[in-house]
Amino acid sequence: MSLTDKGQLLLKKAQTTLDSALDLVNLAASNQHEIIGTFHLGINLTAKQIKLPELVENLQENCPGISLDIHQQSTGKTINEIREHQLDGGYIFGDIPDDFIGVAVMEQQITTVAPVTFDCSKIVTQADLNIHQWIMMGDYCPFDDFLKGILGNDIPSVLKTSDDGTRLALVKSGLGLSLLEIEEALLAERAGKVQIISAIDFPATLHFVIAKNRSHEPVISTLMQEIRILWRLKL
Repeated sequence: MSLTDKGQLLLKKAQTTLDSALDLVNLAASNQHEIIGTFHLGINLTAKQIKLPELVENLQENCPGISLDIHQQSTGKTINEIREHQLDGGYIFGDIPDDFIGVAVMEQQITTVAPVTFDCSKIVTQADLNIHQWIMMGDYCPFDDFLKGILGNDIPSVLKTSDDGTRLALVKSGLGLSLLEIEEALLAERAGKVQIISAIDFPATLHFVIAKNRSHEPVISTLMQEIRILWRLKL
């Protein structure tokens, strides 16, 4: 059963009314235990890498009224959806946009993965990588910008996907080279699924970010505090 246009409008108004009511409750809350709401979180690494189980445990203990709605996606998509209020915050690689507030949580090594059939002996210089097909990241991913900065704007590519798992599967299938964070790359290499090429390895800073104009909202400000605690950052 689908809603009519009028029904969709009424649903949107009802959701806005509910959100406003929750905001009033949260503004009246005297401590974190009384704050109620859902934080829509964008992530771009595995749950283990970003300490998601630990964050959930901390929230259950310190902020039991806050739940998480998790979206696995690229940096570019997370930035856009925070701006559009579809997400409340998330993890991104690259610089923090001017209209965001963020904290650096860790450095990740990024490497190149190639199919097992690829002849790595032919890669002597960085320029040698420019004659091979690449599977790009898309969605304004900073890794694409880095790659273009090294190899130029005319990188041979007919495929792009922001999903790490899909990109890795395409590399395994022999469809091209791609960038991947080192832990996932090493796991695939040990399983005999890919080869690692270290010619253009680089570090990338992972940030947790929220929109500046929403930083005062109780659920969002509380999550930012919990992220600082999780990563042992200065409060």
